[in-house]
Amino acid sequence: MNASKTKSKGNKKAKENNLSFFYTVIIVIIVAVILIPVWNNLIVIGKRDDQIAALTQERNSRRIKNDALEEKVNDPTDDEYIADIARENGYRMSNEIIFYLNPGN
Repeated sequence: MNASKTKSKGNKKAKENNLSFFYTVIIVIIVAVILIPVWNNLIVIGKRDDQIAALTQERNSRRIKNDALEEKVNDPTDDEYIADIARENGYRMSNEIIFYLNPGN
């Protein structure tokens, strides 16, 4: 009788170990199914962060170029502006003829 009790305890213990192993495998599979997409999303986010950084750097570079061009366009010291100021003060270029109107005569 003792032998059958020992055998039954051994079978029960083996069944518990098999069940425990089965639950462990199920939990590992569930965790893997959850973590694989999360890991993939983290990789995609990292790549997009790199793209954002590159685009931000390009945007800043273009802004600097645009600011320089805008400053050049709006610069009051360009040649035409200087020539207009000189004409107002009675100066002229060597090949230029300036006509004055005398409203009083």
